[in-house]
Amino acid sequence: MGSVAQSLGTNLLVKLGEVTHRTHVLPLVLLGVTARCNSRCVSCDFWRSDGATDLTRDEIARLAAELAGLGTRVVVFTGGEPLFRPDVLELADLFRARGITLHLLTSGIALERFARDVAQRFADVTVSLDGHSAEQYRQIRGVDGLPALARGIAALRAQAPGLPLSARSTLHRHNFREMGAIIETARAIGVPRLSFLAADVEPSSFNRDAGRLPRAQPSPGQALLLDAGEVGEFAGVVETVIRDHAAALAAGTVTPGPAGLRRLVQYYGAHLGLNPFPPVACNAPWMSVFIAADGAVRPCFFHPPVGNLRTRSLRELVTVAMPDFRRRLDVATDATCQRCVCNVKTGLRTRLW
Repeated sequence: MGSVAQSLGTNLLVKLGEVTHRTHVLPLVLLGVTARCNSRCVSCDFWRSDGATDLTRDEIARLAAELAGLGTRVVVFTGGEPLFRPDVLELADLFRARGITLHLLTSGIALERFARDVAQRFADVTVSLDGHSAEQYRQIRGVDGLPALARGIAALRAQAPGLPLSARSTLHRHNFREMGAIIETARAIGVPRLSFLAADVEPSSFNRDAGRLPRAQPSPGQALLLDAGEVGEFAGVVETVIRDHAAALAAGTVTPGPAGLRRLVQYYGAHLGLNPFPPVACNAPWMSVFIAADGAVRPCFFHPPVGNLRTRSLRELVTVAMPDFRRRLDVATDATCQRCVCNVKTGLRTRLW
């Protein structure tokens, strides 16, 4: 079957699953290959993990074998920091041997060392770019990583000039004013595409543990929110970016487009009660799962687990537990969905895989 016909067939099965809530195909899996990370970002607490509960190589090998029978087309390696796991390349080969395409989400600061291996194994790479300067990068991500990121991007592009490469920038209180400068930095270090999203601030996200904090101290996520004055300032910054970078937005080299950028302002305003949260259209729980480093299987990054690979097979979870979850989920009204920062809606013509 040709790739276009195969994608259409997969999308049709996803649409059928939206009606029946059954798993006819599971085209996309996001896998946290480790909870460890060598950055110390203000937006997450993965750096606190020692990786002791990470899935073993044998457990991941069993997962790879299961996915081949579930119609999985793409596995996204995420974390923590995937390249921080010593056997990450061996794990990648387990999936590639099953004919599964791999994507990589990484900070990018280890890309220089892994450039050749990444180019050989991954069909798409996304790096993090949350600061426009070395100092701002250090303040937000906790390490002096911008020079290493730039070298890694250069090394990867030298190895595979045609490999799809993009950067993702999470905007929050510490960097929203520098949107335009981040676009220029991405261009300067050779990143072809850049996307912006808001910070997820929920206490349970990204390995946060609000219980570690004194009661009067806000959780790490809440500390990323903008105040009312900053929301107004952010609106002005967004309009400036829309005006000054109109060509890049029109070409899709900077995303989301103008409406999506304005949604970021709405998101932060909604947390203050200034406006409703932007409406959400998402079918991620019907076409994908997120498997955390400890084996917990979630409908997406943000909803609670429906089970764990260490106690139930993935096939059992997606054929029994996931349909029950889907039947109860109303994306338009669910509190978790309303606050989601990265909802995804695939259609019949979507080419994610």
